[in-house]
Amino acid sequence: MHAAVGAYSHAVVEVQWPLMREGRPSYEATGAQTHALYQALMAYEPQGPRAETFYGEAASSLNDLNSQRRARITMAETSLPVLLQVLVYGGALVIVPLTFLFGLRSLKMQLLFVSAVAGLIGFSLLLVVALDRPFAGDLSVSPAPYKEAALARFWTADTPADQPQVREQSTSR
Repeated sequence: MHAAVGAYSHAVVEVQWPLMREGRPSYEATGAQTHALYQALMAYEPQGPRAETFYGEAASSLNDLNSQRRARITMAETSLPVLLQVLVYGGALVIVPLTFLFGLRSLKMQLLFVSAVAGLIGFSLLLVVALDRPFAGDLSVSPAPYKEAALARFWTADTPADQPQVREQSTSR
């Protein structure tokens, strides 16, 4: 199970995330690793009520992992509806020229007003583009959580993903 989790976390960060960043998400990118997780869990035979309880929790957690995987890939595949894109870009093309129709006495004030409206629309368009591709660009979702907390043991430089890492645990609380 340890090797399967390590292989899955590496596949997510090193294969699936770059594909999502490029706008080409794929279920196959981590399909084999997900299948290996299920195979490893199904190969385990719990002995006793405590082991059965932990086995049930592990199966539930694995199902949660798979549903989060589907949600992540679906989010990377979806984009803004065409009608909304037309509304956003078309609205920008209509509103900026309309600001020139406001008759302000000062040319400086007129230019300041038009610049402010154009800047606001520009930032709004930037936000629309950033939200349309959540895994691409500087304002993207990061795969860093796959390298932190409990999964950090799979990213140590001296421990390969397929070898379990043994840690001493303190018995004092």
